[in-house]
Amino acid sequence: MQHAPVAIAVAVTLFLTGCSTHDAGAYEQPAMKSTDIKAIFPDPSLEKMARAIADGDRARILALAPTTDLSGHGDKNVTLLEWAIYSRSTEALAALLDAGADPTEPGMDDDTVVHMAATVNDAKYLKVLVDRKVPIDTPNPSGRTPLFDAVLHKRDEQASMLITAGADIHHRDHMGDSLLHVAAIGNNSGDVLRFLKLGVDPKLLNAQHVTFQPGFFMTPEKILNAKAKEGRVAVREWLKANSIPVEG
Repeated sequence: MQHAPVAIAVAVTLFLTGCSTHDAGAYEQPAMKSTDIKAIFPDPSLEKMARAIADGDRARILALAPTTDLSGHGDKNVTLLEWAIYSRSTEALAALLDAGADPTEPGMDDDTVVHMAATVNDAKYLKVLVDRKVPIDTPNPSGRTPLFDAVLHKRDEQASMLITAGADIHHRDHMGDSLLHVAAIGNNSGDVLRFLKLGVDPKLLNAQHVTFQPGFFMTPEKILNAKAKEGRVAVREWLKANSIPVEG
């Protein structure tokens, strides 16, 4: 039983990273035994709720909610809302929200469930949250909002969903990084160009006193593939057209 927390940590990590593919459902979660759930949620009331969540049983979740601490945590600080995503149940996620679970409650790695939904390999969980108009700009301890994480993990569908829902594109994290800096880290020319066109200031300096450009142009041109080279050209052309000095 003592090995279950380790198993859940590994499994959640695999789910978040999407394993070897970005296709939804690429990672099939292992069957959870009742003893596994008890190890992850040792509190009896949380264990009952966690089991109902794992079963996707909306009626049971709503029945248990009045006598359950919906802000309770399990192993690795996992929240019940995060557990619903791990359990691959939009029904459970929606039921918990309808019952009053707080989507801004910090969970694993001190992120919120919205951060988690922004980075997993299926956008349907974020859609449940956005459709219920939950706060989407809650920062984590690093100052990064869910949109930052979506961009960092190259989750284009989630990033687009958050932007459409009104996410703050001008936010900066505790290192002073803008969304341009974050997109540049992954040499993501598509997002760099998107945020330039949306109005994120290309002259912003982070805590290292640099714009997004050094990070974006850091990779030698000769090792870029054709698509990356085209993206770099497009960014250079946008900068020149808008009288912004090109740094690379």
